[in-house]
Amino acid sequence: MKKALVFSLLASFVAVSCQQGKACPTEDKVKTRMKELIPQKFKVESVQTLKEIPGLCEVVIKVGAQPLVFYTDKEMKYVLAGNLFRLADKKSLTRERQLEFMKVSQEEVRELERHTDFVFGKEGSQKYIYFFTDPDCPFCKRSEPIVEKWANEKGVEVRVILFPLPIHPEAFDKSVALVCDKKGWEEYKSGYNSKNHCEDGKKKVESNLQLAERYGISGTPTFIGMNGKIHMGVPTEQDLDRLIQ
Repeated sequence: MKKALVFSLLASFVAVSCQQGKACPTEDKVKTRMKELIPQKFKVESVQTLKEIPGLCEVVIKVGAQPLVFYTDKEMKYVLAGNLFRLADKKSLTRERQLEFMKVSQEEVRELERHTDFVFGKEGSQKYIYFFTDPDCPFCKRSEPIVEKWANEKGVEVRVILFPLPIHPEAFDKSVALVCDKKGWEEYKSGYNSKNHCEDGKKKVESNLQLAERYGISGTPTFIGMNGKIHMGVPTEQDLDRLIQ
């Protein structure tokens, strides 16, 4: 909460120092200045004055599917990054805006289908989500019973995309073996592995990694709903519900 208070004080200071002008930097200025800080390709989604703090501008950019929210002055001489809290209700205004923009297009959702490695839940359902997971990710393991119970109760098909992270040295080979041996959800949960590292399996898993990079996905578990909304991290049932609404 100390960090939140310090950030709120900083934001208030910027607001006071900028009271004479309400304009925000143009999208072109944001692109030019942020290229100095962000080497990846990004898109400016929104630039607007914060209603609750006049003089402070909110900027939303997306790197792949990942929204980044930060704050700046009208000349963009300063950038504030971090969570901006409203102390009255302890809500993160930053997080709320991230959730608004944390989604992919329907075209991008359709592209995910050809990357699916196996499914579980109610197969063939009109309701579905995508689950990017790593065989050795502990947070994925914590997610599994939550997602499985939810999918069975809500009648949702869960489409799994194997996404082995480099921090787990055995995960890539496990993912390739699952693809090559045509294994599914039960084998995945049990930690299946074999020495079958066929070329087609390697190419498939590599294509998953490339897809994740394009979408700005860097960690697991990550979920993408049929509506394009994204959730990162261990979900609650309410988080999962949001992906099919």
